[in-house]
Amino acid sequence: MNRVEANKEAKKIYDKWLKDKEAIEEKAKKEGRWNYSGLDANNALFKKVDEAAKEQLKKLEDQIDE
Repeated sequence: MNRVEANKEAKKIYDKWLKDKEAIEEKAKKEGRWNYSGLDANNALFKKVDEAAKEQLKKLEDQIDE
């Protein structure tokens, strides 16, 4: 896979990550679990999707042929 192809795949991973984070935020607000007290106050809610995206991007990076 070349870098252009990898960038296209990375964009898909990013778009899915962003959509997942927005869904988590919406759900947390509806359930009253959203913390409005600071920028980092809700990071724990996103831990799984953040780690999954990082793992996918790492695998993608390993597939790039220079």
